[in-house]
Amino acid sequence: MTDLSVLFGEVPPAVAYPVLAAALLAESVLLIGAFVPTLTLMLTAGALARTGQLHLLLVIGVAAAAVVVGDFLAHRTGRVLGARLRTAGIGRRIPGTAWLRAEQLMERRGGQAVAVARFVPVIRTLVPHLAGATRLPYRRIAPYSAGVAPLWAAAEAGVGYAAATSVQHIVAVGFPAAAALFVVITAVALWRRTRRKPEVGRAGRAAI
Repeated sequence: MTDLSVLFGEVPPAVAYPVLAAALLAESVLLIGAFVPTLTLMLTAGALARTGQLHLLLVIGVAAAAVVVGDFLAHRTGRVLGARLRTAGIGRRIPGTAWLRAEQLMERRGGQAVAVARFVPVIRTLVPHLAGATRLPYRRIAPYSAGVAPLWAAAEAGVGYAAATSVQHIVAVGFPAAAALFVVITAVALWRRTRRKPEVGRAGRAAI
């Protein structure tokens, strides 16, 4: 993960944006989508925006556009494959009742399923394919896909942006503050200890 972040940070901005878009598009492809580290790239892009190497709004815009296009392509792929999704590869291991429930879910809540799935890795790759395979019209999921894309992009890039800020804040302020707090605690402890000694001495003399 660190190596990927470093590599992504070394490419110039003119290349970073297309690389980010290509990775998000690749995530929408069956089988390989689950292995594309889009979360790492989005967090890194957000952190790079904090340092000024990238522009945060442009990162969000590029990412949002890429996932909308990816959902559309995934839906079309699922529509072309159709029933073959059930009979090919891992689809054969899924019970028929599960496929039936999935079809019913797509019919009733297809758009909402696409929106929720956007925040769940792997599932966000499968759901648009399933929507196409069940013949759910793309217009039923398009508003949800377009609506949730910028929210998702802002959330993931924003976390990277905020995390970079936090690290800098800890380095610049946190360590000195912790040192000052340690000094204060030590001084209070020593003061209380010096006060306790005279009290013990007086108590001993009174007993004599």
